[in-house]
Amino acid sequence: MSDQKNDEPFFIGWEEKPAEPISSFLKKTTLRLIVLGVVIAGIVTALQMTISTARFDFGNVQEFTGILIKNPAPMLVADQEVEGEKIFYLVSPLKYGFPDEVAEKHHLQHVKLRGTFLGDDLEAMIEVAEGSVSSMGEPILSPVAKSGFGQVTIQGEIVDSKCHLGLMNPGRFKPHRACAIQCLSGGIPPILVAQSPQGQIAHYLLVNTEGSAINEAVLDFVAEPVEVTGTLKSVGDRNVLYIDPSTINRL
Repeated sequence: MSDQKNDEPFFIGWEEKPAEPISSFLKKTTLRLIVLGVVIAGIVTALQMTISTARFDFGNVQEFTGILIKNPAPMLVADQEVEGEKIFYLVSPLKYGFPDEVAEKHHLQHVKLRGTFLGDDLEAMIEVAEGSVSSMGEPILSPVAKSGFGQVTIQGEIVDSKCHLGLMNPGRFKPHRACAIQCLSGGIPPILVAQSPQGQIAHYLLVNTEGSAINEAVLDFVAEPVEVTGTLKSVGDRNVLYIDPSTINRL
């Protein structure tokens, strides 16, 4: 039988103060757990901030009336506000944009259509039921004011407007990249989502310098931080950024 002493300290529950090596270990472990808790709380908070207020009223098909415009993207200027909105982007079901031929046929006409509401705190959209658009009168002058604000440079993320406005939540960031590329390839209008240091969000519809769709030209930049320079205009209360896609810069 060995007479060798075991000099390693051990914890005794009723002692007022544990041995120094144990005390030091407990202090370090407690400090690490506190730091880990703060980090986890920060991550959870950041994740919660990515969940938007956007929604898709799946299954609730409504009738809308208003003036249809085809440029800079197919939109309906509604006769009456719906969910506090007056101007709606128009898209088709699934991952497809509004048909060009329908937009051309009914441009500046008073129309009625059936569709499903999508929207967040900034913008709204109607997923139009196939074959539901019909004319209610003769073409009229453009029903919305257009204003220009000059050249601007804005940083943000390019997303497909349909998913971002409620079809997916959140409809942005790297995990959504593949879906966004499919939607943009199908004709869904691209928007630039910008966020100020104070957390305020802004949307900008992206079109080329002539006001036409640039979906294919922006696919390589989807879900990445980018800087975009162009001419900022508005259609009603919608921001529209007229850009040369070749000038988009990754950050």
